[in-house]
Amino acid sequence: MATLQKIRNLSGLLIVVIGVALLSFIVGDFLNSGSTFLQMSRNNVAKVNGTAISPEEFEQKLAQLGPNVTDADRNRLFQEMVMSMAAADCAEEIGISVSDEELMDLINGENVSQLVKERFTNPQTGVFDKEMLNGYLSQLFSMDQTTLTEEQQQQLVQLTEDWYQFEDAVKEDQINRKMFNLVSKSLLPNDVDLEASYAQTTKNVDIAYVPQLYSVIPDSTVSVSEKELKDLYSKKRENYKTQETRTIEFVALSVAPTQDDYKAAEEMFNNLSEEFATTEHVRNVQYVQLPNEYITVSTMSPKMKEFVSTAKKDEVSGTIFENNAYKKYRVMSKTVSPDSVEVRHIMFALNQEALCDSIYNVLKKGGNFTELAKEYSMDRAEEGGNMGWLTEPMLSQLGSKFADAAFRGEKGVQKVTTQFGLHLIEVTQKTKPVEKAQVAQLVVEVKASQATQAAIFDKVSKYVAERGESDTFSEGDIENGISVQTAKISKADINISYVPNAREIVRWAFSADENDISKIMDVNNKSFVVVAKLTKISDGEYEAFEDVEPLLKTRLTQEKKGEKVAELLKGYTTLEDAAQALGARVDTARSVVFRSSVVAGIGFEPKLAGAAPYAPVNEIQAPVQGSRAVYLYKVVKDNDLISTFNKESEKTIYTSAMSRYISQTYYELIYNLTEIDDNRTLMY
Repeated sequence: MATLQKIRNLSGLLIVVIGVALLSFIVGDFLNSGSTFLQMSRNNVAKVNGTAISPEEFEQKLAQLGPNVTDADRNRLFQEMVMSMAAADCAEEIGISVSDEELMDLINGENVSQLVKERFTNPQTGVFDKEMLNGYLSQLFSMDQTTLTEEQQQQLVQLTEDWYQFEDAVKEDQINRKMFNLVSKSLLPNDVDLEASYAQTTKNVDIAYVPQLYSVIPDSTVSVSEKELKDLYSKKRENYKTQETRTIEFVALSVAPTQDDYKAAEEMFNNLSEEFATTEHVRNVQYVQLPNEYITVSTMSPKMKEFVSTAKKDEVSGTIFENNAYKKYRVMSKTVSPDSVEVRHIMFALNQEALCDSIYNVLKKGGNFTELAKEYSMDRAEEGGNMGWLTEPMLSQLGSKFADAAFRGEKGVQKVTTQFGLHLIEVTQKTKPVEKAQVAQLVVEVKASQATQAAIFDKVSKYVAERGESDTFSEGDIENGISVQTAKISKADINISYVPNAREIVRWAFSADENDISKIMDVNNKSFVVVAKLTKISDGEYEAFEDVEPLLKTRLTQEKKGEKVAELLKGYTTLEDAAQALGARVDTARSVVFRSSVVAGIGFEPKLAGAAPYAPVNEIQAPVQGSRAVYLYKVVKDNDLISTFNKESEKTIYTSAMSRYISQTYYELIYNLTEIDDNRTLMY
């Protein structure tokens, strides 16, 4: 029992371990900064213990995620940057650091970081390849830049910057490992803990019980005073920590296509169909999709596959309607070629044509491809130019010429020019030939017209004009299809209730005043028209008593009802008498152990699981007020396991459990102990 209690108290101990180190930092910053400490700078994405994350810094890191960044990506990056700074501050205050020598050891020494191992794993062997790492670093820092084009020099600069950021990630990972180990070692068990932990595994009983549900006592038979509610709120206040939130009432109407929109889309589709079927220049037809590469027929969508399997060149399918779009397929070309190939290449800069031709002639005379690739290739030199097994769509990213050469080219070494450089390529292995096709698609999606959107916009505008400034905003207008919903939102929210990608509403809510009405917004790519009213601003660290009062009342009511049920059950000397009087039955539960909060056949009942293993056999016990019911029970069999206490084995089990717990709470605790000024709604 002592061990479980220690686990329950771990969060407090972790706060002490980390919090003492942070306290001097936070207080010191307050004393040194004067009144400006209390003024929130609005020209940053966030402040972490007074240090700002600038919009430029945030956008720079965001750009590294690629072109199709979502609000979820932005939130994830925000959390990563904030936690990185918070952990670094904590580490600095307690003297944890990574020296230059240690960093070199983590990258290319005896104690290589797991991050480095993962980045430089040999695709053939699946293990860390130190030669690959050394080759990469050699190319990165020893390359003669005078032989590179301006574009290649810019790429090298970008690769160098990426490497330095990777070094920072390795350093940050090592600091976090040291912090984690520090906290873990502060919780190493003593002999008493280990023996208590072992005892919990051997204590095992079967019980018989009679349950009595709380519902047998009407709520009206118990009363809960306001003082009791406030006392409970004060006692449990830490359970009601909350983020800064806003409560809004909002109207959201879906912008769905009308019958007229479906008719217009069908007419446009029919008008384009003839040109699609007959023209030699299919790409010029509006709404046509035509990939450059050939696609394996067996991998196509079911309806495309069904048509293409039997169709001839230039044959056109009938009209297909799926996913709210009208479609037709046209077979542009068919071929038979390998599904995938294993290919290798030697890559040269575009200005190295003479060198490329020279190496090409050497290969034609039997030169060693692998050795020449290692010496001359700008890409995959350490792998001897090997690109691995690739499908045609994967290779087409290098251009259609590269894919054509690999899948339909001549045997032996071929010369190919792409936007990336000059290539000498060779296919080393192929899969069996399969049927492939190049297929054009005419796709006309049914969308709400401007007239449809305008009609919905006008409906919302009229509602706002009539009710926006009055208390009737929340009532809705059922006759006109307008209902008003309520939502509590935080700065991290992306969706609002059933409305996806509603970040614009979140941004508005955190800059508005109570009772403000938003402008009418098109959100989620204009699929919803939304207007909102801000009804409540919550800036405190804790939920207000009024907000949690219903929950507190439910809890106290159940406790008081439980006391009445327990008092009723005390009057019975046997389980059979209790069951007969209550119209219930005696049930049994086997193998109840202290370590588990779940009782077989009942479910989550930690109080019953905690009490039963330590009760004497065949004695009726005091009723236990559980989560679902009140239980009158007795132990019918003691299943104590006979085994020998193994200190080292138990230490391993105990330490593993502690590590899992710390892993789940470590970052949360650091986050809660850090002064964070969250201004993300100013950015996105």
